[in-house]
Amino acid sequence: MKTRESVIADKWNRPLRDLRISVTDQCNFRCVYCMPAEIFGPNFRFLREDELLTIEEMTLLAESFAELGVEKIRITGGEPLLRRDLDVFIERLVRIPGIRDIGLTTNGIHLVKWAKRLKEAGLKRVNVSLDALDDDIFK
Repeated sequence: MKTRESVIADKWNRPLRDLRISVTDQCNFRCVYCMPAEIFGPNFRFLREDELLTIEEMTLLAESFAELGVEKIRITGGEPLLRRDLDVFIERLVRIPGIRDIGLTTNGIHLVKWAKRLKEAGLKRVNVSLDALDDDIFK
């Protein structure tokens, strides 16, 4: 597949073809490297739902970046599977001309609940971040 000319580049003049979209700041884990409990404790104020970008706003951003040469989108969070309209967002992303790859990074806890809906929405790639396979080490 031929790569389109990118209009945007980084400071080393490399074309920017990948875009990461964080769909929520919330996560159900408190990993020490990402959301340490001493900072993101019970009193930490995450964004309210009405403070997050809407599906329409995120889609508009993705369309704009696609026009500038972005071809790949990675959906992240926090934990993206906590966003209840995630499948609707993916349905919109797969229709954007020029976007040839959409990936999702998740901790996997809610993947069983979401997998069928995400596949039906058009998602073809999921990256599951595992800190450990052993429960004692994970805790």
